[in-house]
Amino acid sequence: MPESFVRSGKPVFGTFKGHPRRLDIRGVFRPYGVIPLPTFITNLRIKSRLVFSFDIGECIGHVSFIDAKIAGFSEVVFWNKSTGQRFVYHSLMGPRRRLVPHSLEAASTSNYSRSRYARISWNRSHDKLSVIFDVKGDSARPSARAALSASFSSSRFSDLTSVRPSPTLRRCSASYSASLPLAGSVSLSYKDGGTKTLSSSDAGAAFFCMTRTYMKFHSAGESVLGFGEHQGKPVSFLISSESHDAADTDRYNSNVLFYDGVPTPLPPVVITHYSGMDGKWVIQDTENMVDLTFSPVSRNVHNVNAFIVRSVYHTIYGILEGALVTSSGEKIAFKSFSGIAESYLIRL
Repeated sequence: MPESFVRSGKPVFGTFKGHPRRLDIRGVFRPYGVIPLPTFITNLRIKSRLVFSFDIGECIGHVSFIDAKIAGFSEVVFWNKSTGQRFVYHSLMGPRRRLVPHSLEAASTSNYSRSRYARISWNRSHDKLSVIFDVKGDSARPSARAALSASFSSSRFSDLTSVRPSPTLRRCSASYSASLPLAGSVSLSYKDGGTKTLSSSDAGAAFFCMTRTYMKFHSAGESVLGFGEHQGKPVSFLISSESHDAADTDRYNSNVLFYDGVPTPLPPVVITHYSGMDGKWVIQDTENMVDLTFSPVSRNVHNVNAFIVRSVYHTIYGILEGALVTSSGEKIAFKSFSGIAESYLIRL
C-alpha cells in the first residue's frame, strides 16, 4: 500500500490488500489533457460515492451518499426479500465542503434532514462501523428506522483497494471495498400507529465501498453485488463494467470476491441483458472465473436533475446464480444468492 496515490502529480496504479490511511486522489497534474488548469479546478471533477450495502434477515438494501461537489445526494433503499416489497427514501443536499470523507481510519458522514436522517461512521481504533437511518414515511411508505453495526476485527472481515486509469493514464479512479459480518435491526412504523420489525439478526452481511473518480462529462456503468454462503463460509462480491474503466482492464479493474475473509481480485467481465433491464442479466469473463446470471425481482429508478448534474440510477434487487473461482482455484457454485444490481447514466 503506497503512502499516497498521487506522486509528483501522477497517479499510482495497482491493486492493494488492505486499506490506505486516506482514499485521496487530488493533485493529479493536467488530468484532462494539455490545458494548464490549476489543480483546485481539476479537483472539482473528482466525484465520490460511499455505499453501505446490507443483507440481514429478510431485508436487503443499501445506504449511499454521492458527493458531486456542487450537490450531494443520499439514498436509503431496501427490500423485503420474502415479498419483494421496495422501500425508497431520497434526499438532495446543497453544496458541502466534503460529503464523503477521505479518512478510512475514523470518519463519519451524515444527511441531517429531519425527514431523511442517515449516518455512516467508522472508527478502526474502536473496532466499529455503524450505520443509522431514521426516515419519515408518507401516504405510500411507512417510516423506517435501522441501527446496524459491523466489526473490523472479525475473522470474516476482509478488504481490498484498487487504483486504476480512468480510462487514460492521466486520470485515475480509486476504490475501497470491504466485506464484514453485520448485526442490527430494521423496523417500520405505519401511519395507523402499527410497527413491524422487518429484520433483526446477529448473522447478517455487509459490504462497504468508497470510490473517487476523475469523471468524464458523460459516464455510464453497471454493477452487481452479491451476498451468500458456500459450505458454511461467507461469500460476497462486487463486479462492475463502466465507461471510465481502464483501457487495459485485464491489468486494472476493481472487481473483487471475498470468501471466508480472503479477497480475490477478479478479471474484467461483460454484462449483458438483451431482454432489457427487467430481464435476466448475464455476467461472464474470458478466464472462466466468473459465470453468473442475475434475475431481477424489483427495480427502483432515481432521476436526479440538480444544477448541472443529470443522472439516472436503476437499483435492482434480484437473485444470483452461477459460479465464481477463488485465487486458490476453488470453485464456488450456487443457485440462490441475494443481490443488488445497479445501472447508471451521469452527465456532469
